[in-house]
Amino acid sequence: MLYNAVGLLSSVFFIGCLFGLVDQIRRIRRRKASAENQWAGFATQSLSANAFFSSFIAFYAFFLYSMMLDEIEPYMFVTRLFAALITLLVLYELYIDRQALSQRLPFMVGVGCMLLAVVAYIYRQELLVVGRSTSIVLALGATALMLQGGIQQIRKLAKTKQTGALSLPMNVVFMAKDLANVAFGLVLGFEDGWPLLMLGTISAVIKLVIIVQFFRYRPTVIGNSISS
Repeated sequence: MLYNAVGLLSSVFFIGCLFGLVDQIRRIRRRKASAENQWAGFATQSLSANAFFSSFIAFYAFFLYSMMLDEIEPYMFVTRLFAALITLLVLYELYIDRQALSQRLPFMVGVGCMLLAVVAYIYRQELLVVGRSTSIVLALGATALMLQGGIQQIRKLAKTKQTGALSLPMNVVFMAKDLANVAFGLVLGFEDGWPLLMLGTISAVIKLVIIVQFFRYRPTVIGNSISS
């Protein structure tokens, strides 16, 4: 009962994350439709491609991890799949809004990752033993990538002293999701849940710092820096 209750709660927060990501995409597209003060990168101003790519990899890693458990964990599998796909849409917006290869490459890599996931699902039984070990390594790598990507977003906001197109609701609901992940990891038990505990704790702290920055910096447009 506790497993289902916490799993459902985690899923609810993940649905909130999806709405947060949709809010982020809508903010980008509203700025894109604006007729004034536009330049290359205006629509995605203050967004770190690095940070969103690290979020994609984190969702993707736990999507694969859930797939490579002895039995596919449905709560983790479905929620991480949808979150990875919508984050990929944010990366697509960065891809079409910016010209530098470093800003466009994350989307291309993300598409390749999703194609590999389809192959992994088709041959899941054959890959189960190797895939479990690989997905654990990927989860560790995703945590490290999430940490550096989060730090990059924090530094970007501190440097420009504005939040630009970045969505506050998205960051708030992501922090709630991270805390729910920690609870779900505890319910799963340390053997299967430790990756959620590790990533959830680190990500929640990062999101808290970003949320604090929203109260320090104005969301108005100042300057035209777009590097990640």
